[in-house]
Amino acid sequence: MVGQTISHYRILRKLGSGGMGVVYEAEDLKLGRHVALKFLPDELAKDTQALDRFQREARAASALSHPNICTLYEIDVSEDRHFIAMELLEGQTLQQRIAGRPLDGESFVELAAQIASALDAAHNKGIVHRDIKPANIFVTADGQAKILDFGLAKLAQEAVGSDDQTISADRNLTAPGQTVGTVAYMSPEQVEGQDLDVRTDLFSFGAVLYEMATGRQAFSGNTSGVLFHAILEKNPVPVTQVNAKLQPRWEEIIAKALEKDRDSRYQHASDIRADLKRLRRDSVSGNAIVVASPHKEHPFLDRRLWVALALVLLFAAGIGFAVYRSSTRSQGIASVAVLPFSGSTADPAAAFLQDGVTEGVTEALSEMPNLKVMSSNSLFRYKGSSSDPQQIGRDLKVDAVLTGHMMQLGDTLAVNAELVKVADGTRLWGQRYSEKLANISGLQQEIVGDMSEKLRLKLNGSDKQRLGKRPTENAEAYQAYLQGRRQMDLWNDAAWKKAAEFFQKAVDNDPTYAAAYAGLADAVAVLGYYYDLPPKEAYPKARAAAERALSLDPRSAEGHTALGNLYWMTLDFQHAEPEYRKAIEFNPNLSFVHLYYFWYLESLGRFDDAKKEIRIAQDLDPLAQQVGSGEGDVYYFARDFDQAIRIHQKIIDIDPNYADTFGSLSMDYFAKGMCDKGVEEAMKRMDLTESADNAAKAKKAYDTAGCKGFLLARIREMSDPKQWDLYFPYEVAMDYARLGDKEKTLEWLERCYQEGGGITFVKVDPAFDLLHSDPRFVELIHKVGFPQ
Repeated sequence: MVGQTISHYRILRKLGSGGMGVVYEAEDLKLGRHVALKFLPDELAKDTQALDRFQREARAASALSHPNICTLYEIDVSEDRHFIAMELLEGQTLQQRIAGRPLDGESFVELAAQIASALDAAHNKGIVHRDIKPANIFVTADGQAKILDFGLAKLAQEAVGSDDQTISADRNLTAPGQTVGTVAYMSPEQVEGQDLDVRTDLFSFGAVLYEMATGRQAFSGNTSGVLFHAILEKNPVPVTQVNAKLQPRWEEIIAKALEKDRDSRYQHASDIRADLKRLRRDSVSGNAIVVASPHKEHPFLDRRLWVALALVLLFAAGIGFAVYRSSTRSQGIASVAVLPFSGSTADPAAAFLQDGVTEGVTEALSEMPNLKVMSSNSLFRYKGSSSDPQQIGRDLKVDAVLTGHMMQLGDTLAVNAELVKVADGTRLWGQRYSEKLANISGLQQEIVGDMSEKLRLKLNGSDKQRLGKRPTENAEAYQAYLQGRRQMDLWNDAAWKKAAEFFQKAVDNDPTYAAAYAGLADAVAVLGYYYDLPPKEAYPKARAAAERALSLDPRSAEGHTALGNLYWMTLDFQHAEPEYRKAIEFNPNLSFVHLYYFWYLESLGRFDDAKKEIRIAQDLDPLAQQVGSGEGDVYYFARDFDQAIRIHQKIIDIDPNYADTFGSLSMDYFAKGMCDKGVEEAMKRMDLTESADNAAKAKKAYDTAGCKGFLLARIREMSDPKQWDLYFPYEVAMDYARLGDKEKTLEWLERCYQEGGGITFVKVDPAFDLLHSDPRFVELIHKVGFPQ
């Protein structure tokens, strides 16, 4: 069929078979998007039962709109070919993701919560999937779970009424005594051919959770008879006995989901989701849930994680010394970019070695005086790139680039590092390092000693001491820290939550790890500012972490930045600025320090100073979208809306999936009085960040009552504290201001001030220009405490 046009779809390639159909990738010629088309095989097209089941899948899926359920676009027939058009997904199934090994703790909690949320949505629509298994759960490239294949879905009788024709039709699909679904994940009542309700999905989900936690099936056997007996009569080995790193709370959740008596089982998917959310909350608050790493069963991989830490620290000191000295001795070398180290294997442990060395060298170099070092955030975009390093250096406008290649030869690690001058491709410095895994501990002294002697380094005692100091001796702590920093760079709600979990894991593994405490303070404070956590709960935790970081390392730039952010977010403007200045003094090469300081200056109306800081951040991290979008924001606050629009639109042209810029562009248009355009951009942001159901409600409100209807609908969504995921008082105040309702605007700004979240820009925000002559607004600005 490849190359054919079916209806308004052009078939591009076959993706696979399964779930009652053959699936192809196709181009929607009407809408210009790529979709997945599922066709009923020719041999089944005449099978009434198969055709009914195929159509039932379409009806079931079309009733659902949820970010964790594969979206169905339409069902159609062309030339007697029955097909469904649905969302095209990139990634792998959960079965492929597990691949016989337990998931890491962060992935486990995140994916499990998403699957539970999807089941809850389906069950609330009266739909029972009846075939929940890892092969029917897809994990996209960005870590989002999607439930597939509602081909076995059944409308629950209580949702449609026992005399509904669809129930009779469904009974024909599943005759008495017939079992449907994949045997290993069936519920006891499914095995026995009983009538099914939502609790059958919860048992199957429990079996999936078991496999996610242990890497092996809860029930196994060589025949279906053996499997049926195990499901009906036996309990699986407790997960804590299979995976010793699991804490008892996981055992309780999975065991309850796998109760054979469905009355003793979880009764609703929302109950499992609530328990999962509590686990995730506890991990953020410090009671981290420990789940074994997929590599923990392999001692050699454990050793390689230790080696990764050693290499990061050793190379950070050794190569950092060498690059710094080479750059200062070479004419015109004042800026360096460390490109992602490469390797000859796709092994995850080896990939961590490569990323860890890259990050460690960058961090070490960034603390060197009089040398500008590009942020690793921008540089990791080149990972796996075949681009010419010299050209990358020209694109980034640096004087030199450092490249590295790592190779494992039996029990030996070999690393080649090379510094190249961008202007003419001259090799300024190169070194090969090789060390036995069993004798890795002496490598740091060897590298530092060799480089110091050979390059005759002219560093003061403080510089040498900091470069020789290990941030942590714990490999797992360092790995978690790197993952946390990477999540913070993504700059969205889900990433901040993951970052907090990673940083918490880092400090749990090493309570003396200053940088990890700073990261934890940073992440938790941001979660409080945007109401992802209650501000009055988040800020004290962030303060304790920031103060702990600085007590461990008074010169920590990250620690001073985190404390400065906390002062700013809690409206202590007087103490915030000195912290930012200290951070820049101790490490001027951290782009996020300049970005945070920029926001502080911007909120005070010091726009010229703010522009200087955002330009420095752009020089250090030119590919970071939050930095580029920030440049547009300062023009918005300065009321140059046309320039703000030009900059924000440019960011969107570069990355049409960066949601925050759509929000900024929406604010630009609202401020210009172009409400319809403001709504248009706001809905684009919703499409990227919120559920399809919320987006559909917003669109319906706009279609029904225009701009006013949209704003009122959004106010309803964000003003209910019970809906904590959406609650944001500052945005509610802005929307009331756009409606011209002064009283409600003042009421919600006061609420925002009292609750302690997200009010730092109120003085300069054009949304509140209508209030500037109101004495109550003047009094609010006075209470907030902006410097005069």
